[in-house]
Amino acid sequence: MHSDGPALPRPSSSGAASSSGVRLLHVTGNGTARGNAHGEEFRGLIADAMQRWRDVVGEREGIPAQRYIDGFLSSTGFAVSARTSSPDLFAEVEGIAAGSGQPFEDVLVYNLMDEEWRHERDPDVGCSTIGTFLRHGSTSEGDFVLGQNMDLPASMDGSQIVLQIDGQDGPDQIVLTGAGMIGLLGVNAAGLAVCVNTLRALPAAAEGLPVAFIVRELLRRTSAAAASEYLVSVPHASGQHYALGDPEGIRGYECSAEGCVQGPVGRDLLHTNHVLWAPYQDEAGERPDAFEQHGTHTRLAGLQEGLGRVTAFGDLQKLLSSTDGGLCVSPTAARQVGTFCAGEFLLTVPPLVRVAPGRPDDVPWQSIPWPATSTEGT
Repeated sequence: MHSDGPALPRPSSSGAASSSGVRLLHVTGNGTARGNAHGEEFRGLIADAMQRWRDVVGEREGIPAQRYIDGFLSSTGFAVSARTSSPDLFAEVEGIAAGSGQPFEDVLVYNLMDEEWRHERDPDVGCSTIGTFLRHGSTSEGDFVLGQNMDLPASMDGSQIVLQIDGQDGPDQIVLTGAGMIGLLGVNAAGLAVCVNTLRALPAAAEGLPVAFIVRELLRRTSAAAASEYLVSVPHASGQHYALGDPEGIRGYECSAEGCVQGPVGRDLLHTNHVLWAPYQDEAGERPDAFEQHGTHTRLAGLQEGLGRVTAFGDLQKLLSSTDGGLCVSPTAARQVGTFCAGEFLLTVPPLVRVAPGRPDDVPWQSIPWPATSTEGT
């Protein structure tokens, strides 16, 4: 169990915040330029969030945070994998560190969130993902919608940001993340959305490409088919479910250090934090029934129960904002985890994007616009 302490206070809006209160930053250029802009704009926010993270790490590990960070990097090959397989995004992490004035090693490990969780005995986090087909009236035509709640340690609350990223070698992107991190989930102007769920029962490795880098690399692709080809071609560091949606449909993959397994193809996709398709060997304390302490089966049932009420854009927002069935999570004394952010994407070209930069039952959902260049010709 995490002992994260109270959530970070929400800082006053900076120059990057819109009138709605969403901390929104438009970045362009190569990885270094994007990272520098991110780090400089959110320097104070990053400092606060990362110091809270260091405090949690030190308390959890019983050693100074710097010793843990050094040991984590020296005992794993994640840095080499990221630098080799995704050099532009690695440079973006370097740029965030330089722009924010934070040590690079600290920022790198902060971005290796899923990989770091595997070094804990009991990573107490979760996420809920749902996608479905929305018919246009009584016709067979319609659009797909995909979204999720991202549940993270309560210590991260208050650091939510949204990045508008000009595509240098792919479509423009809108990415939900925390200050100092390259990305958690997102969507691109070609109509491709990526949502994720951690799967701690699946095999992990001390090398391979980390989740945050995979998410951003997927968003450089122009379709779910192209993203799928990339997803199954790279070595994975962590067990993770990836939901890929575009105007043609939605597909899910459970990926691990041993490869990826695609889920059934259909018009609906529901996933939380237990394995549905991939074979795995039970580990001590990770029997299927043990997952219920994290609410994963309850949340999946909540998604199933609410699926029939998702008939129009905005209905997913209502479902994800519901505390019924544990879909919208609030921290408790026993479980310091809460819904960090949520997104709903209508997969047109370009998509319609709605986000909650915080617990979705507590903060207003906001529409995020695309830059003019993303909508020209549509």
